[in-house]
This record gives sequence, C-alpha cells and structure tokens, in this order.
Amino acid sequence: MKPHHFSYEQAFDRNLGWLTAQEQAILRKSCVAIAGLGGAGGMQAQVLARLGIGRFKIADPDTFELTNINRQIGASVETLGEQKTSVIREMILSINPEAEVTIFEEGVTQHNVDRFLESVDLALDGIDFFGQDSKLLFFRKCYEKRIPALTSCPLGFGASVIIFSPSGMKYEDYFDLQDQMDEQKKRMACTFGLSPSPLCLSYMDKEAFNLKTRRAASVSPAHMLVAAFSGTEAVKILTGKYRVRYAPHTYQIDLITQRVRRKYYPFGMRSPWQRIKKWFCQKLLNAQSHVPLQPKKPLEPEASVPASKP
Repeated sequence: MKPHHFSYEQAFDRNLGWLTAQEQAILRKSCVAIAGLGGAGGMQAQVLARLGIGRFKIADPDTFELTNINRQIGASVETLGEQKTSVIREMILSINPEAEVTIFEEGVTQHNVDRFLESVDLALDGIDFFGQDSKLLFFRKCYEKRIPALTSCPLGFGASVIIFSPSGMKYEDYFDLQDQMDEQKKRMACTFGLSPSPLCLSYMDKEAFNLKTRRAASVSPAHMLVAAFSGTEAVKILTGKYRVRYAPHTYQIDLITQRVRRKYYPFGMRSPWQRIKKWFCQKLLNAQSHVPLQPKKPLEPEASVPASKP
C-alpha cells in the first residue's frame, strides 16, 4: 500500500535540471524488463527505480545465498533464502510505491519469454553468465520484437556496456556465436566480446575467472558501475536525450587503472583479427590450470606535468 504522503513529483524533483519535466514524464510511463537479479540486475533495478521508471518486469529463478552478499544489493543476512524477485520487487516499491512491478519467479524461459517482453520499451540483460543459451534466447526475442536490449558486464573493478538495436547488429553476430558451439565455447566468445580490451589483466589473479569450474570473481564497485552504465543508457534510449552508440560500438572503463576504451568493430568479433585474438585468449585461459599467471608490476604513477608559462 502506498503511503498517503508519497508524491512522485516531489520524490524525483532532484532529477530535474539534468532531466527535463517532459523526459521525467517519459520515464514514468516507460516499462523496463530486467532478466536476472544478481549483481547486475539488482543494482540496475535500484538505479532505474530512483530515476523514476514507472513499470518493471523482473525475472530470476534463484534465492539469495551467503556468497551473494559481497555484490548483490538484495542480499543480506535477513534475506538469505528469500526469492530474489520478491526482495527486489519490495526494494523498487520502497522507492516508488506507485511503480508497477511484474515478477517472473521461474526466470526467463522458452515458455514465458514472450509474456516477459510484452509491452516492454527496453530490456536489460542480467542473466547469469553461465546461462548462455538463456541469454541467446533473450536477445533473439528482443530483436524479433524490436526492443532495444542492453548488456553490461562487471570486469574486475570496471565494466563494459554494449547496446543492441532492433534494427542493427544482432547479439549472436557481434559475439560470433554459432548454434553448433557447446556452452563453454559460447562463454569464451562472450567473455572475449565483452572485454575486447582486457583492461583488468594487469591485476587479475589466476583464480579470478575459471570457465570450467563456473567461478567468476566479482566486486561491488564493478556492479555499481554496471548500474550507472545501464541507467544512463536507459535514459538516452527512452527519452532520445543524446546519441546512443549501438553495437558494434563498445564502451569500457576500468577504475583501478583509470583507463577508458570506446571501440567500433564493424564486423563484431567475426573479423579475422578478432578471431586470432580470441584464439590467443583461449590458449591463455587453458594454460591457467598448469602455469600460474605472473602478476604484473604495478602501474607507475604518471609524472606531473609542469604548468606552462603564461
């Protein structure tokens, strides 16, 4: 039940100035689907709720576990064992009691994906990295229904973002995915496509990422950056506020090394050069179980530049 004193206009008044009143009204009417409510999806839901998005569809089949606490906004000692959809729904409504939130406790499946994406203006991918078949289903359906779809991935203490237009390059074409690939090869292709510039390698431990054991290290600042990416791009897509760079454009930031990469790959990861790089990365990952990665030297601090004379 919404409190009698709640006012949407007052709650989101501080958005105005960076958003116009007309843009805020568009966000209020918009419907965003978030597939997966782990580290990425939960943070995305909070940022979008605080931006004033009025309608949500959220999906996740899991409950919160102790190993989620380091990075998932809905995870706490009090919510262990609770359904992620229920917790995130209550979080959204605690921010905006007027929001419409439809939950899909079974996650996104072949049987419900059409209902999940019905009347949606924007779709966000928060599906577990190890569920590549579900991701492919999700993005194919978004393309079929002409819904812009965004994927943003935590990478060390950074993140990348790629946005797929319903009239542009397809998800499977950008990542160079083929139906005959097994799950592990699909994961490798997506890993490479999400981070074509491996900005976090200089401080990555060999245990950070292991495709075989299905373990990927992840820290909360990276997921907060994912949410910032997603919320900003959502505003641009929904309101037309600024130019959106769709795939095969990619954008990546690493906060530890303070490096930024914005790239354009006209053939996605299917170009001969990208396939060679992907082969090399696969070889490096395969060697991890035999030869530990040697940590690189810390980056040298940049020399100060004397001020120029007037």
